[in-house]
Amino acid sequence: MSGRTRARGQLEAEVMRILWDHEDAIGARAIQEGFRDEHVPAYTTLLTVLDRLEKKGEVVRIAASPRKVRFRPTRSDGERAGAAMLSVLEGTGNREEALLRFADHLSARDAEMLQRALRPRSTTDRRRAG
Repeated sequence: MSGRTRARGQLEAEVMRILWDHEDAIGARAIQEGFRDEHVPAYTTLLTVLDRLEKKGEVVRIAASPRKVRFRPTRSDGERAGAAMLSVLEGTGNREEALLRFADHLSARDAEMLQRALRPRSTTDRRRAG
């Protein structure tokens, strides 16, 4: 390992990015080959990170044989991000302020996507109320 170090959690995030980039489960060697920079972690380091991610419920280990182990994420990047956003929202003392501040930072395109996502829900809620 060179003198360059990653920020806390950065290696896990990079491993997850590589896993999300693949449709199927992949092995640690394929993950190692997926690193974009010249700072590629050691194979044993990757196995340690994958073990940690498995314990956190972020990846599942699929063993075809003792020496042929593959990994896949338990949820998509979008699902993870959505859950993180909900967790933060649930932990705040003022949901309205948090939502308004979040909305202030949305691009016009993001706001439009969010409005489209909420429309079917609003129609269903109105039918129930009526």
